[in-house]
Amino acid sequence: MLRFLRGRADAASDAALLERFQVHEDQEALARLFDRHLELIYGLCLRYLATEDRAEDAVLAIYTELVEKLGKHDIHNFRSWLHTYVRNHCLMQLRREKHSLTVETDPGFMQSEEVVHPIGETSWEDMREGHLDDCLPTLSEQQKTCIELFYYQGKSYKEIAEDRAEPLGQVRSNIQNGRRNLRLCIEAKMRSEEEH
Repeated sequence: MLRFLRGRADAASDAALLERFQVHEDQEALARLFDRHLELIYGLCLRYLATEDRAEDAVLAIYTELVEKLGKHDIHNFRSWLHTYVRNHCLMQLRREKHSLTVETDPGFMQSEEVVHPIGETSWEDMREGHLDDCLPTLSEQQKTCIELFYYQGKSYKEIAEDRAEPLGQVRSNIQNGRRNLRLCIEAKMRSEEEH
């Protein structure tokens, strides 16, 4: 597997490394941060793209993209943000290539991977422009919490229902309605920008 820095342990937290890169454009900090999460990145790429060559190409492309994108985002949990980013990168690549993706998994896993992203068909590039950050606070507290637990912490419907002591159907409804409301909000903001 790829390695960006070999055999050099780093006690700095993700947040500290991210800050060093965002504030000082410290490329070594970015390399350490990326290397720390390389197994997650490569594993997701391999799962979605199916071959080692395609996964390695995607890992390199993601590293290059992060150099530009990390400076534009206020990231509170790097690992969760990275998981979402890598997953979206792979799915956008598959969409561009017009490949269909079939993954054999158990039903419990599919609950946490059922939907690609809360904004549905809206692309990662649209999200990059800040619309998601603007729209997330517009959701009801229940929808916002369920969306964050499902998409950014990777919890299944069942886990969220247990954590919140709510019926499974209510959790599913909060996520589906929250996703719809996010999509409508983002589309409205995009239309408004186009008119100006």
